[in-house]
Amino acid sequence: MIKRRANTVLCLLLLGASAPLAAQDAPWALCQAWPAPILDYPGAQRGADAPIYLSADSSEGLNNEVVKLFGQVLVQRPDEQLLADEATYYRSTSTLDAVGNVRYETPEFSAFSDRAQIVADTDEGEFSNAEFFIYERHARGSSTKILLRGDDLTVLKQSSYTTCDKNDEDWALRASTVELDHAEGMGNAYNARLHFQGVPIFYIPYIRFPITEARMTGLLPPTWGSSDNGGNEFAQPLYLNLHPQLDLTITPHNYTERGLMWQNELRYLSRYGAGMINTENIDDELFGQDRSLYHYEHTGRLGTGWSNQLLFNRVSDAEYFNDFGDSLSTSSTAYLERYAKLQYNDRLQHFMIQAQDFQIINPDLPVGSQPYRRLPQITYELSPPMVGPMRLQLESELVHFQRQDSITGQRANLTPTLSLPFERMAGYVTPKLSVYHTRYQLEDPNNTLADEELQRTVPISSLDTGIYLERETALGGEDYIHTLEPRLFYVYAPYRDQSQFPLFDTSRLAFSQSQLFSERRFTGLDRIGDTNQVTVSLTSRLLSADSGAEKLSGSLGKIVYLDDRRVGLNGNILDAGHQSDIIGEIQFTPNDDLRLTLDLLWDTDDDVIIERDVRLQYSTDNFHIFNVRYRDRGNRRSNPAGLSRELDTSVLWPLGTRWSMMARRYHSLEDDRTLEKMAGLEYSSCCWAFRFIRRAIFVNDASAIAPPFGSLRYSWLVQLELKGLTSVGKRIDEFMQDQILGYTPQ
Repeated sequence: MIKRRANTVLCLLLLGASAPLAAQDAPWALCQAWPAPILDYPGAQRGADAPIYLSADSSEGLNNEVVKLFGQVLVQRPDEQLLADEATYYRSTSTLDAVGNVRYETPEFSAFSDRAQIVADTDEGEFSNAEFFIYERHARGSSTKILLRGDDLTVLKQSSYTTCDKNDEDWALRASTVELDHAEGMGNAYNARLHFQGVPIFYIPYIRFPITEARMTGLLPPTWGSSDNGGNEFAQPLYLNLHPQLDLTITPHNYTERGLMWQNELRYLSRYGAGMINTENIDDELFGQDRSLYHYEHTGRLGTGWSNQLLFNRVSDAEYFNDFGDSLSTSSTAYLERYAKLQYNDRLQHFMIQAQDFQIINPDLPVGSQPYRRLPQITYELSPPMVGPMRLQLESELVHFQRQDSITGQRANLTPTLSLPFERMAGYVTPKLSVYHTRYQLEDPNNTLADEELQRTVPISSLDTGIYLERETALGGEDYIHTLEPRLFYVYAPYRDQSQFPLFDTSRLAFSQSQLFSERRFTGLDRIGDTNQVTVSLTSRLLSADSGAEKLSGSLGKIVYLDDRRVGLNGNILDAGHQSDIIGEIQFTPNDDLRLTLDLLWDTDDDVIIERDVRLQYSTDNFHIFNVRYRDRGNRRSNPAGLSRELDTSVLWPLGTRWSMMARRYHSLEDDRTLEKMAGLEYSSCCWAFRFIRRAIFVNDASAIAPPFGSLRYSWLVQLELKGLTSVGKRIDEFMQDQILGYTPQ
């Protein structure tokens, strides 16, 4: 018998650089089932030292040199075997000549041949008119001749490869000669042709490819599509394997309405970290000038605990993402972040120093809305071991803020915290005291500051306590555990006048479930809000007694203010409200397929619901998904101009055995405006799939003076997938992951 390594070359036929696929049922659900190899014949033994087992209906020895085997010949050793009608073994040359229904099997694949000749000592041999099956890939192929030249070389003549069922060969990859060099890990194919539906669609006289997972220079699958603002587009990536730790992908991307864009992606890996550089350049015929985008990111380690991060972004103009962006979020980008960070982390402490800058790409963004640059920012956090029941923590920051035509300067902050957590199975009590000490050294080009040196010290004390109560109950014949979890959270922070303090990085926190249990109502450190408040919250859950799965949960919470608040973003603004809005949340999960979530924000002063978020998801598997989400925000009585009502619906559903449909519509009900939508179809057979999607994104028009202040921009995406080989066109499966909640690319 030949060695395993020499035989497994059969499963490498014309696979190119594609990595092995994981065993998945879904991609091959429409295929015929292939019989698995049978390795447990009588006499089979396991283990690396198991001897070769031979059997036949009858045998004949000639001159003690030749042994002939007749009828149901079986030659077997661990996890591989050869069966034939007849076989002849020549002792002097260690050659086995098998004829008639030759079948070679391993757990991974089977090969069938008219005749096989194998030299056991040298692992040389020949299979004639061979056909093989690769079970994990659901692949099969054939070759008029397979020549084994030891462990290092295999030659296949007139070979073919496909993942289609027998007698239904929708696509096949064929070549006149394939050479597989196992020592080098490379293969050579001559006169390679790709046939689809019986028609040759691709030919290359010679191609060199890796037969392992190693990378190699060559062409990657092309992509194509179309859009209203770019016309028809076609991209052909060229992959360059420059070094085991360095590669480059160059993609000429042609737009019929705009011209040729050059897209480059350079990736590197070193002992100091990994990074990527992306560039895009186009002489835009429609826009009338050169346009570009640059992106660089790096993440590295510099020793034990030390790491660094770099990020650089630059775009040539404000309309770039509108014209070449692929999502609603990128089309509305107002500025791009850049930073360089150095960090140290261990179990007790964290240190970070960074320089942060921004490119403002929206020329209409007011100076007051533009972010401040941090040049630099230094933070240090210390969490020493607990001293008895006490937990200590120290947070500190020193940062220099810069922005043109604005107040600039330094801010230093020191926040020590002492807490005393007391936790038991039935509940917990955690008192905590924090002190925020902040100093400013400011400069004002407009000379509006009364004082260039400011400081503030604000102690914040809190008490967090909760109880867990549960009981057994039964509903509809099912046993459940019902819980009640009341929670009280008290916070006190005295008033400090901060009306002269700048606003470098501070805004008001949106009121949400997490805000109920926050000690602060502002982001950043430029404002520490005064308060004397108690949060009252109650959560209840219904858990399955058997699995512990949460079937139903609900919570209500509100803040009761014991004193008026005076600290505001812009001066001292008296807030005399005695209570916050009430936040409610309900989650209902009757089974593994259905989930309903409802979030509410109720303004008790006006007795009106000002925020509502309803989400329903039905998903039985990755191919049956339905989502609907309704969200409205704003108080129609007190702030009608700030109303927002949105409906987001998405679906992925089969339309029979082979057809599926996918669709999404994200619609503003208040403006009666579609913000994003898409619809598509997929046809999937055993071994290939075709997907088509038509999508539209709402793009703002800065020159518009009347509603709708923009328009929908349409594009289409096409993908042809030859399962187990490659796919050409846009990666629609990745696009669907962003569009349809719960979908996972296969």
